[in-house]
Amino acid sequence: MQILIGVVDLGFCAFAMYLLMPAQPAIDFVSVSVVFILATLLGFASHAPGSLGVFDAAMLVALPQFGKEQLLATLLVYRVLYFVIPFAVAITIMGTRELWLNVVQPWQQRRKTNGSGSVGNDNGATATNTRAPLPRAVKTRVRQN
Repeated sequence: MQILIGVVDLGFCAFAMYLLMPAQPAIDFVSVSVVFILATLLGFASHAPGSLGVFDAAMLVALPQFGKEQLLATLLVYRVLYFVIPFAVAITIMGTRELWLNVVQPWQQRRKTNGSGSVGNDNGATATNTRAPLPRAVKTRVRQN
């Protein structure tokens, strides 16, 4: 199943690159997908983060019929669409979730607790809002053998 997901993902990425390619000179989808997949494999083999540089150089070498500027612009737009936008969305979602769980929910719980003077237990019973004193730190000595 994972191999199938990887093949489908690679196919959609190649299709996205095909759509971003300059209109002139004309190139078919199969040619773009073969070059794209080979460049991706070279990037994986290089162990460069995000195959940065290796993928781009392989695309530039394998597609000499396109102008370097046009192809670099295509690769830059592809990088933004494939790496930067998903990263920004993921960071936003993760940051919002962490803010909700670590700031908003505890604040709401403290507000509810301080406002009513009692806290509901899981079994439906209520307890008064008293705070037990914190235990003193106990110093222990580690024996050395």
